[in-house]
Amino acid sequence: MVYNKDTNCESVVTRGQQHNLITQHPPLDASPAWLLSIAEETLAEFLSKATGTAVEWVQMHGMKPGPDSIGIVAISHGCTGVAARACGLVGLELTRVAEILKDQPLWFHDCRAVDVLNVLSTTNGGTIEILYMQRSLKNTQNGPSMPPVKHFVRAEMLPSGYLIRPCEGGGSIIHIVDHMDLKPWSVPEVLRPLYESSTVLAQKTTMAALRHLRQISHEVSQSNVTAWGRRPTAL
Repeated sequence: MVYNKDTNCESVVTRGQQHNLITQHPPLDASPAWLLSIAEETLAEFLSKATGTAVEWVQMHGMKPGPDSIGIVAISHGCTGVAARACGLVGLELTRVAEILKDQPLWFHDCRAVDVLNVLSTTNGGTIEILYMQRSLKNTQNGPSMPPVKHFVRAEMLPSGYLIRPCEGGGSIIHIVDHMDLKPWSVPEVLRPLYESSTVLAQKTTMAALRHLRQISHEVSQSNVTAWGRRPTAL
């Protein structure tokens, strides 16, 4: 995962790197320059998915507009693997949003642990963090929680992450992209539709992140209101 703060546009980007670039075949001289090159390439591909047309997106069925909506959610059509994209507004500062999203074990129950392996600084004042993340399937998902096995890859994360920008009226606008190759050929045929469904990815991961942010934003706004002695129902 890479965390980058661009002070020119006051945006924060956190994103996942391609799994195989770092963990499967790293070069013998995995220098900071090589990692920066990979990070720049990954950033460009992620931004093309988040705000461009690198992936053909179609709006997800069943998403109702209105004040209770978490945002706009779309799923991929015809791309490699499965992908989901969401855009929403939350009443939190962008640095706070980035901190919450980076703490995945707190809101993503399939994430078992996240360890920071290395931290590098960039020339534009940003930071690159190399993370080791463990995910597992629950028993209810036909998969026990297994310890990590050498050379075992269940899925590949393609350039994904979060683009967070400040909103003029307060809060932050966030774009979320989740793109994975879940290796559907490696699972029993009866389970294959789940591994080929971008809708499942959107519901389990993409929308979970937005819901968690909206929940924290709601709690913060309620605490601010009650601190001034007002009743939340009167606002």
